[in-house]
Amino acid sequence: MASINSIHSYSAQTVSTQPKKEMGKEQFLKILVTQLQNQDPTKPMEDREMIGQMAQLSVLEQLSNLNQSLSSYLFSNNEKNLSQYSSMLEKKVTWTNPEMNQLESGIVTGINYKDNQVYFQIGEQEIASTEIKSVEVNK
Repeated sequence: MASINSIHSYSAQTVSTQPKKEMGKEQFLKILVTQLQNQDPTKPMEDREMIGQMAQLSVLEQLSNLNQSLSSYLFSNNEKNLSQYSSMLEKKVTWTNPEMNQLESGIVTGINYKDNQVYFQIGEQEIASTEIKSVEVNK
């Protein structure tokens, strides 16, 4: 006679959706100092463990500095883009209207930066700088 194996049910595990907190260099250093203060004097931390933790601290600090430098560069680069385009104010530009597929022209009255793109304010329209076909030089 054949036997029927029992069926086991498994409960689904829930996954926490809370964001992980990042450890900064101050927290890492506090943990390292606490670890050194509370170590067993008869079994001190081995040299390679200490060197590894110091290397991790150094890498963490360098990454933090790199992140700050990159953020600073990107912010200043956005300002440079706008200042580069400021010479376009009050100039007559021509672009292709994508809706009508016709050339249009107008005077640039403002400059906006959004979505990593520079836009020229021309009348009621915002035209991407990449769409400009020609610029008339004022004499």
